[in-house]
Amino acid sequence: MKNITQVKKNIREEVRGKVMRERIRAVAESLAKDLEDDIADEVGNLTGKLTTDFMGEGSEIESELMGYAFDQINDTLLGEIKKELK
Repeated sequence: MKNITQVKKNIREEVRGKVMRERIRAVAESLAKDLEDDIADEVGNLTGKLTTDFMGEGSEIESELMGYAFDQINDTLLGEIKKELK
């Protein structure tokens, strides 16, 4: 049986190597792309639900408020996702 310390060292070196780093980066890019789309969809849904309560039809500042609500929900959602990933 190999020395566990040496095996761990080999694993670290392999993960830090160019080939594995490129593979990991490609997987991360794919996951992030899908996640970005999903987040945008969910933020849009939540924004619509929230702003329905606060806006009347034909509001002059509706666009500004929608953007503000979107940003607030997006930032909060990303913060919660980061917490869950840790």
